[in-house]
Amino acid sequence: MYAMNTTTLRRGRRATSIALLCTATALISCTAGEPPEQDEDSADIAVRNDDSAEPALDATSVSIQRLEKPTAFADTRIFVTLSKTDAAKLVNPQVVGAGDEDAPIVLRDDGKGGDEKAGDLVFTGLAFADLDALKARAEAEAKEDVKEVPQFTGRSVEKFVPAVGLDLEKFFGGGVIELPGAPKLLFSLANAQHSLMITDPSVVRDFTRTYDPCTDEGDAMGPWSFGHLFTELANQPLTGIDPSDLVEDWLASWLTAQLPGSASIPVPARPMMQQLIDDWRNASGGGALDLKKAPFRLLAIVNRVDLARRGKGGGGYGGGIGGDFLDAGEGRFVFGLVLPDGYSTKGYNKPGVLDEKTNCMLTPFTVIFEYKIDRPGCEKVRDWAQQWRALDTLPFGATYNDALQAITDQFTAAGASPTRGNESALGQLRTNDFLMAPLWQMREHQLPLPTGFLKPHQVADTVELFHNDTNSLGSWIATNLMQLPPQSFPWAGASDVPSPGTFWDGAHAALDTLLITSGPGNDDNDSRHNFSLSACSGCHARETDAEFTHIDNRTPLGRTQEAILSEFLLGEKVNPFFDNTVTGNLHFVDDPSITPRGGVINPTNPQHRRSFRDLEFRQQKLVEFATQSCLKVPVLDPKLVEEALVFKKPLPEDLFQGADAVDVKELPSFALERLGDAAVAQVH
Repeated sequence: MYAMNTTTLRRGRRATSIALLCTATALISCTAGEPPEQDEDSADIAVRNDDSAEPALDATSVSIQRLEKPTAFADTRIFVTLSKTDAAKLVNPQVVGAGDEDAPIVLRDDGKGGDEKAGDLVFTGLAFADLDALKARAEAEAKEDVKEVPQFTGRSVEKFVPAVGLDLEKFFGGGVIELPGAPKLLFSLANAQHSLMITDPSVVRDFTRTYDPCTDEGDAMGPWSFGHLFTELANQPLTGIDPSDLVEDWLASWLTAQLPGSASIPVPARPMMQQLIDDWRNASGGGALDLKKAPFRLLAIVNRVDLARRGKGGGGYGGGIGGDFLDAGEGRFVFGLVLPDGYSTKGYNKPGVLDEKTNCMLTPFTVIFEYKIDRPGCEKVRDWAQQWRALDTLPFGATYNDALQAITDQFTAAGASPTRGNESALGQLRTNDFLMAPLWQMREHQLPLPTGFLKPHQVADTVELFHNDTNSLGSWIATNLMQLPPQSFPWAGASDVPSPGTFWDGAHAALDTLLITSGPGNDDNDSRHNFSLSACSGCHARETDAEFTHIDNRTPLGRTQEAILSEFLLGEKVNPFFDNTVTGNLHFVDDPSITPRGGVINPTNPQHRRSFRDLEFRQQKLVEFATQSCLKVPVLDPKLVEEALVFKKPLPEDLFQGADAVDVKELPSFALERLGDAAVAQVH
């Protein structure tokens, strides 16, 4: 192991990508006449999953042991155990790679260099432990009286497992300790509403920071207002784009058929958008759209650190374990379109719900600003998670809002991400619309590089509706998806949702033998489910039993009432008065594909009846990331890594022979807990 520049000696390195065979295009429905010519500038603007992980291996366990005599290059041994099935996939059966190209990690099973026994499927590596983080986690877990924790498969609970904390006394005594799979944590909806899904009226109606167009209250250009966020997206000093022009150009894209990215079928126009533009212009006094009159009210501020992307792992070659963090997920603002007094409500498909106190129409049209948190690596992700988690300790009020704004300003400000379009951190601007025309429709826009107006882009992870219930899709699910970890489908498409019963499936001829047996292990059932859940039109409909939205705009936001969250998020049924009060009755969803095939739902099989608790899943990830231990990894000679992982050459007995002394503080870090994970990309 050498402390040297890892950008050299990269010859022969390649990362195999998975070519997904389903056509990723726009919408099934299209307007009459000739389709528009494809806009060359719109092709694959800032593709959302450009660095998505390829299939990787899951460790059956990860353990650590403090070295009796720490050296200048390590103080801890790491043990990663693979199953026989996964070990058989390795190019070199004596070596498994982890981490990514800039900081590869090599673990050995050759009985040398600290590995105790060759061929026992226990792969051994050396690094410096993050003792402060291990101690902090152990101390926090010792305070929790938790007997069991949920184990998630994808986004649903598969089972409950005993809650196990870190045994640091054993570790410091030289013993081997296994890392628990999930943090020892009791789910708290109150905490989730402080640090993950923030809808409290004291936040979304903080009129020093945002604006309610229904009552004309607040600061219409405050830091959490629609007008302010669009002003920062435009970044006029850099781009010369007037924020008002940016908004109108974005809305005008609904007026003509669009062919975003590599789509082959046009997205039809929704001409009723012109009425909204005209009414907003009238409210602005004519001329340019006044952002201080924007008819959008804040519904939620959302932390999606759970969407943190990770590299393909395998030391940069893929096919191994433990990809490093590419970013820290997303931060989001969710707004609902309203039609204030004076706006026309005629001609729309479904105007919405009238707030009689203000004569304001609350429409079925939501807008989500989805910002990328460009903080790669273990320590930066941990710091970001800790900032959000600290909000749990604060009651709602002025101090809380100050702390929250200190977080949100980091990603909403102009110039927050110099490598992205307009130097904005915006990843995508998404809409969910049942106002303008029949069929719920989800659209996505992105900022082009280096600067420009918002461009239509395919909605991620959704293919054309005409593929649904076809033999080709069924065959593809049955033969391909089992090669991928759940939810790592890096393709795009636009999305119509014909009904609340929409879900994705293959024709029965291709999958008839699957799904209907009562026993466990129906992996193709999970493949169909993951395909459908990853699609916007499945996630917002029958696959989760959602009513099109997970954050609903059609609720008057008084001082005590919040936007309604879906039961998919809450994990429990809400009471019939729609005030987000959970009933204690868990939210179970029967797999929609089984009964139509002639099967019978087995309520004890988690692949038949799924328990979605998405806020609990997100909270588990937030705590994992906030408490994770960041190993310090001595930099390997890239030629040595390549020879071992690609050309099957044996590792030298002493990886450190001839290496210069290392400064531990300057070494790259890697999340110890992620060593056992297959890298997964998620977008929703």
